[in-house]
Amino acid sequence: MKNVSDPRKNYSLFSNLSEIYNEEERDFNNYVSKLCSKYSVILFGSRARKDNKIYSDYDILVIGNEMPHLPPTDAIDVHFVKVSLIDNEIKDFNTVVIDAFYEGIVLCDSLNIYEKTKNMVMKRIRGFKRIKDGWEKI
Repeated sequence: MKNVSDPRKNYSLFSNLSEIYNEEERDFNNYVSKLCSKYSVILFGSRARKDNKIYSDYDILVIGNEMPHLPPTDAIDVHFVKVSLIDNEIKDFNTVVIDAFYEGIVLCDSLNIYEKTKNMVMKRIRGFKRIKDGWEKI
């Protein structure tokens, strides 16, 4: 990252934030493209809802048989679930999994599980409503 206190260079706060944002977006896209060969990946949270700020991280649910390699930046928050355990996570009302399938955007589905799992989640949330800080029984 550039040193913004260097008096010999003319930096603006906006251009630096924009540059950082663009770099994080490139890192995110490259990371996800590598994951998509053997995982199902869902973007969720503020970036999926389109209410993110420039400094918001990328929340992704990664489903696969083994833990993926670490992301290149801490701007990517990876939530991993083994494909063999996804049904249990839904039954146990794991809110990360529930939120990802409820509000998320599927980025890739190499395991071909998205539709079936989304249907399971929609059945599981019957009798609940989404509130700001989680889920509430109605």
